Amino acid sequence: MQLATSDPRASPNKGTVTMIEQAVVKRRILVIDEDAESRNALSHQLGVLSFEVTTEDNGVSGLARVAHGLDSAPFHGLFLELDMKGLGGMAVLQEMVDRFPSVAVIVMSDAKNIGKLRRAMKVGAKEYLVKPFDPELVRRKCLSVFLEEKGLES
Repeated sequence: MQLATSDPRASPNKGTVTMIEQAVVKRRILVIDEDAESRNALSHQLGVLSFEVTTEDNGVSGLARVAHGLDSAPFHGLFLELDMKGLGGMAVLQEMVDRFPSVAVIVMSDAKNIGKLRRAMKVGAKEYLVKPFDPELVRRKCLSVFLEEKGLES
């Protein structure tokens, strides 16, 4: 995890730590994606944004990780790939909505699955991303979903 510092390279405000960066330090995000390359790239980008990131490569272990963290260190958000083998992303999303409604979910998939992404929004996802994703769009959606909804954005 990269912490927000007064390093000019770490902040878009050239040397100052914003309230958003300070708030993000405490935000735990889980990334569930069976594609290691996508999972690692997103994890790295979230780390640069100062989120504490945990990853899982399938829906079953992802749900177990969320359930396990409830008491000790709950997750504030989840990035969820919809197109996975085994327990698919839509099933994981439904479980998240039913069992863990306080954890905001951003779903993601390839452009060929845009219909599935839209259905996921109706089921309860807060936002969606189309792969490959633009780093600036990831940043904006993280701020909107994981911070603005919690009243942390100024």
